Amino acid sequence: MNPTAARSLANRLAAEQPEQALKIARSIDASWFRCQALSQVARYWPDESYDKILVEAVRAADAQDQVFNQIAVSAWPIRAYLERGNMPPAQKLLAKCIQAAGAIENMGSRSEALFSIFQASKPFSPDLWQPVFAALVEAAEPVLSWRQLRNLKSAVAMVAGSNPDLARRSLDKLSDPKNLSTVRRYLDEAIFAEPRPFFWIEGH
Repeated sequence: MNPTAARSLANRLAAEQPEQALKIARSIDASWFRCQALSQVARYWPDESYDKILVEAVRAADAQDQVFNQIAVSAWPIRAYLERGNMPPAQKLLAKCIQAAGAIENMGSRSEALFSIFQASKPFSPDLWQPVFAALVEAAEPVLSWRQLRNLKSAVAMVAGSNPDLARRSLDKLSDPKNLSTVRRYLDEAIFAEPRPFFWIEGH
């Protein structure tokens, strides 16, 4: 079974056949997909031993060679911890990822990695996601990739609905005319967005 099919199968089984789902998730060779599958299994695990599964998921994320991949897929265990109501390890992972993001030389990739963990944390306490948002705004310049503006405007739209003052203060950190005009338009037109979901069970 290829990694994407194995991840999909583990995801489908996570709620009703957790032991089988865990077995499948652990069998995935590709670290990215193993991390995602283990995180889904942990999210729906029937007891408190889910945290051991998330340790495996984080280990899978860290096993990748590229820092971008390590950070981007860490969004899944971060979100699983938060949906299980376990804030401290999520906060620790977020801080670790923010610090590591500075090593990603490609600014588009740095922005993308930060946007991934921002979306994972946004529905929860501002103490969690505000440092990620600050790092994401900082990663918007110098502008070297179209992905930077895409992620910046999406993040601002996710913040503006509940924290309009914070969203507007992001303008103070920007200098590129296109960034400034786009963020101002999003704020003036009250364009809002919601972060992506990370976990769901098909048919539920």
